[in-house]
Parts: sequence; structure tokens; C-alpha cells
Amino acid sequence: MQTGNVELDLTWYSGKDLYSDGDVEDELLKIAQDISQEQYNEVIGAKKSWPVFYHFSHLRENILTWVPFTGREKVLEIGSGCGAVTGALCRLAGEVTGIDLSLKRSRINANRNRKAGNLRLYVGNFEDIEPNLPDDYDVITLIGVFEYSAGYIHSPEPYEEFLRRIGRHLKPGGRILLAIENRFGLKYWAGCTEDHTGVLFDGLEGYPAGGGVRTFTRREMERILKYSGPWEAAWYFPFPDYKFPMAVYSERRLPEEGELNRTEYNFDRLRMELFDESKVYDSILESGLYPEFANSFFLVITREGEQGKTDYAGNPVYVKFSNDRSPQFRIRTEILEEKDGTRLVRKTAEESGIGHIDLIPDQEKALKELFRAEGFLPNRLTDRQDDGMCSLEYLQGSTLEEKLDRLLSEKGKEEAAAVLLNTAGKIRRICSGGLFRETEEFRKIFGSRSFARAQQSARVCDIDLVATNLIPSGSRMHVLDYEWTFFFPIPADYVVWRFLHYYIESDAKRHILDKRALCSAAGLSEQDLPVFEQMEQSFQNYILGGHIPMRILYSRISPGKVNAARWFARACARSEQRQLQVYFDRGSGFREEDSFRYPLTAERMTIPVPSGSGNLRLDPGEAPGGFRIVSLTWDDGSPADFMTNGYPLGDQRYYFGTGDPQILLYRIPGQAASLTLVLEQMQEPFGEELFWKRFAGGESEQEEKIRRLEQELSLSREIIRQMENTKVWRLYRKLRPLRGDRPE
Repeated sequence: MQTGNVELDLTWYSGKDLYSDGDVEDELLKIAQDISQEQYNEVIGAKKSWPVFYHFSHLRENILTWVPFTGREKVLEIGSGCGAVTGALCRLAGEVTGIDLSLKRSRINANRNRKAGNLRLYVGNFEDIEPNLPDDYDVITLIGVFEYSAGYIHSPEPYEEFLRRIGRHLKPGGRILLAIENRFGLKYWAGCTEDHTGVLFDGLEGYPAGGGVRTFTRREMERILKYSGPWEAAWYFPFPDYKFPMAVYSERRLPEEGELNRTEYNFDRLRMELFDESKVYDSILESGLYPEFANSFFLVITREGEQGKTDYAGNPVYVKFSNDRSPQFRIRTEILEEKDGTRLVRKTAEESGIGHIDLIPDQEKALKELFRAEGFLPNRLTDRQDDGMCSLEYLQGSTLEEKLDRLLSEKGKEEAAAVLLNTAGKIRRICSGGLFRETEEFRKIFGSRSFARAQQSARVCDIDLVATNLIPSGSRMHVLDYEWTFFFPIPADYVVWRFLHYYIESDAKRHILDKRALCSAAGLSEQDLPVFEQMEQSFQNYILGGHIPMRILYSRISPGKVNAARWFARACARSEQRQLQVYFDRGSGFREEDSFRYPLTAERMTIPVPSGSGNLRLDPGEAPGGFRIVSLTWDDGSPADFMTNGYPLGDQRYYFGTGDPQILLYRIPGQAASLTLVLEQMQEPFGEELFWKRFAGGESEQEEKIRRLEQELSLSREIIRQMENTKVWRLYRKLRPLRGDRPE
């Protein structure tokens, strides 16, 4: 079967796809047939579908595009699926052979890569095809495949046997590239369901229900390699995971504290949010345990003793992807390590981003002069190539962001604020020199803007002088990255605002700093702050150029998170001993000084009513929950008229969805000396579940009853005003009209 330049070999195809994601694969096939790869992001944004995003996002290729290839390799891709990374292999290598069990998925792959002249796809079970494969592959890839070994390798040791069989087809010095989730990945401890089974804590508990798929901890993977080899592996840690990696770390360059702040993994399923993962990552990093808790592993596996042959000079030890944006700005930044241990930084552009990289030499030259007076130094360019690649000096040391975080935790916000303001002053002086005049280039990127006061600017401006890009070294400040340097005037105050904004807003632990006060102390006009925010939004739109980034797709696709900490706090509040606070209105409204507190029990309670009380209000506790109002009677036995800010559930039950339940009693008999009440607290989550069932159901009979009761109520304007002036009451008025009821 031929699709474009791609041949699909069906020699070992059984005639039936033994696994499928269902009808969605027909949709994927149509996209692959009708839509160009340049339009995939647009389709992903329109479909808002996890399968479409998962199979067609170009970010999937990040797991391989950084791996050194010569362009001549012979590659075997096992489990090629819908071709999420096949296209990258076709561009990187000389010859690619893919194997997949599904004809439908192989057709999707062939259609999206139909222009590739170096791709052949085998359809069928690997176990059937494997004996017919040659033994001279330079690279064999297992991207999201190894965990399924037990499903198609018939052996008591399917994982070890799989690697043994693969080894037969790898030439001397060849590599196996394996990507898999870590069974102990932090995201699973934090409340994400297991990626394959969808069961909470399934992998952490050792897959108690069994099944044909399993992932492994680092030690388990090392054991498999030992007993299937002899193999050795270089370990890498894609983040957030191997599916959509935006950074790749290695044992020679692990994350720094504060780096791991992207935790949007659950595009496909609802998740619990048990703790702040960013803070826990920092604790793990401080303890030196990150390799054990990384969400994913990427292994470069070779035969024992051959790692040195493939671990050649210039191998990446860290990779950062800046390609979730407009194609003209997509680049990759790597830290490379030579055999003697020396390092350098390399920036590589995707094809459309070559012009963006080519600006770096001119930017460096201009910034050297601009920075000199304040002791700032742009990272030194060491090599420039014509194919969208350049090298820069590798600078060691802690960033200003790390220094500021240490000051915050050890010495407090005053010390950190002083350093922030001192640096902000230097940035302002660097970016000043003349009055700002709006140019056409400025309007194209930042929009046409009016400022409350005249702005200073320089003829060249690096707007990205943020704390993560700065390394203090004595009296000097090294600037790591200056790709957003423009050769036209930009207000200096905007650059200062960006410096303060991105430090404070990038991590919640920094919110103890008063951003507005710091902006004022840095000399920024409060009237101009909204203008700077608008400029930043225009700049971000310019970078995206219509591209829909993963952070926006998350909000459109993901079913969201259930925050366990908030739920637990509410549950604790419900379980604590509630108190009943009783307010008496003796002509001045409900006031704290005219209130009394009583332990709230399920027993009959008698509350004295002071003389002269016109109205009375009961506040049963300070937490959401449900109550059954069993009885409310005056001392003469007559029932009390009341209304609540709770939702009626029937049978004298009400659900109070906020932390301030209220029951208002009106028409107090003139001779009443006491009120007798019995309130029963409903168990949670029963009350909450019943509320949403009734609320969503829209029971017409109940609605009609409520309307009739509302018409019968004759409340004074003052009582209504008092109730409506409470925050909680205003919230409930948005949900439902005023309600009233009385026990039978």
C-alpha cells in the first residue's frame, strides 16, 4: 500500500486492528489527509480535543529533536503509532522504518509524512516482524512503547526479552532511545491518575489490579537493563514529562530550585491537587532526590563499554525548548559538555526561526556598549554559523532570581526588596538616554500607547532584563539571554516593570512582596502600570503570532483539578464543634455587641429573647453545610416565621453553600421571652450532593411553591435591606430569588 512517498508493508498484518481509540481515529485520519502540518495548531485550538492535541502537537517531537544525529543513521521506530515523532526522525536520520500493530494509525502516520522520501512502515505485531528485520540499525526508538511489552512479547520476562530481541538488530555502537513514565513520578504522588490505567495511585501501589501495562522506577529500570544486557544507559529527565517536554535535564545538569513550575499534565483526565508541586520539587532538589521522582525518563542505551563511543564531545546535558510560539521565533537552547568537562551554550533555530538567531551577533555588539556604564555584560558569542545556530559562553553561578529567593527565605522581604530596587535603578539607567518617541516598529509589537508622563528610552533596548537572565558576579552583572533586544526606542519604565513583575508573579512564595509599593519605589507612575500590562499583552501576542500555546490549550481541554487542601480545610471546619451565634435587632440592626454564642448541638435548645427585640438572626457556624430545621417555636408554642440564605432541599432541610449560614426570624410576638429550636446537621458530602442534584434538576413544582411563598411574605424594607447588605446574601440572590419556609 502506497501513500505519497511512504510504503505501508502489510505482509504481517492480521487484517484486524487489535487496539484502537475508537471513532476519534477516523477524525485523526481525516486531519492527516486534509490538513497541512503548518495548520495543526489551528486545528488543535478549534477541536479542543485531547486526542487531537496529543497526536498532532509539534511539541511531541521535542523528545527527540535535541538528540545528536548525523543525518545518515538507519533508524527503527517501534510503536510508530500516528506518527507523533516519526516526522522528526525522518528529518534527523537517513532512513526510517516504523512498526505498528494498527493499520488505521499507520495510515494516519503515512498521510502526515507522505512527503518523506526515507520512510517505510510495517503493519503488524512486532513479535512476528522482528525475525525478518536486519541487524544493522544505528538507532532504535521506544517512545512510550516499552511499558506495553507484556502485551506483545510472549515470555515470562517480557521487558527483559524485549530488550534482548532489540539488541539483535542494533549495530555495534548503536543506540536505543527509550522514553517512559516514572512509576514514582511526583505528579502521581500529587494526585494525577496513572497515565495508562486512569486509576489514582495505581502505579504507586504496584498496579494491584494487574493488567498489560506497567511503568517502572529508576531502580526497576536499572534492574531490567542489567538482566537483559549487558546494557548501560545515560539518564535524562524530560519536564514536565516526555510527552510534551519543554526542558530536558541530565544527571550532569539537574534542575535548579524554582525552575520546575509547570504542572499542567492532566489534559485528558480530572486530577486531585494534593499539594503545591513546585514547592515539593524544590524540597526534592534540595535533598538530591530529583532523579527518583522525575515524571519521566529518557534513556540513551548502549551496550556495555560502548557509551564512550556515542557520548561524543558536545553532547547536551541540558535542553530548553522555546518553540511553543510563532514559527519565526522557535529556538532551542542547549548546554553542551565537551569531554574535558568544559561547557558552552548553543542556540539552534527551527527552520522558520533562522532569522531570529541571526540577529544575536548584532544584539551582542550593541548591548556591550549600552551595558558598560552599569557593569552589565551580555553573554559572549563564541561561534556563529549560517544555518540558524550560534554558540555562547557558558556562565556559572546563581541567577539573581536564586539570590533573591534566598534573601526572602533567610533575611526577609526588606533585604530582597532592596536588591530588587537597586537592580531596577541600574536597568532604568541602561534603558534611558533620551525621550521616548513612538515609532512604527514600536506600534507593530507593543501597540500605540499613551503614558501619564514623559518616558525615557535608549536607541537599543533589551526588554528581557529579568532576574532569571541575570547572574551577579562581584560588581558585574552577566546577562544570559538577550534575544528580545530591539533597535528602536522602548520606555525604560516598561523594562523596569517587567523586571519586577516577572520576579514577583512567577512564584506564589514571592507574593509577600508588595508589587505596587515596589513599582512606586522604583519610580513608576501608578497611572502607567495598566499601560505596561497592555504593552506586555501585545508583546506576548506578537511572540505567539496566532499560535495557541499549551498553557491556553490546558484551560480549553483539561477537565481540571480538585484542590484537596481546600476540600480538607472545609471538611475540618465542618467537623469542628460549631457554635450558634444569635443576633438580636433592637432597633439598630444586627450588631456583634447584640449577639450571643451557644454550643450548637442536636439537642433542643432554648434561647432567651431580650425585651424590645424586633428581629432575630441565627448563624449556625462558619462553614458550608446542610441543616434540617426540625423545629423553631416561641415559648407560647407558636411556630416562628423565618427565612434563610440556604437552598431548600425538602423535608425541612436546607443547604448553605458558603461559610456564613443565616436564618432570619421576623414577626417576633411581643410577649415572646424565649425561642426553642432543634437543628440537625446533615452529614457531608450528602448535603452538597443533594444540593447540586436539586439545583441542576430545576424541579418545576418546587419552583412554583417557592414563588407562591414569596408572594405571601410581607417583610419590612429594613429587614430586606439588612439581609441584602450581607456578602453571602448577595451571592445567593444571583443563584435564586429570596426564599421562605417554615417547619410543618
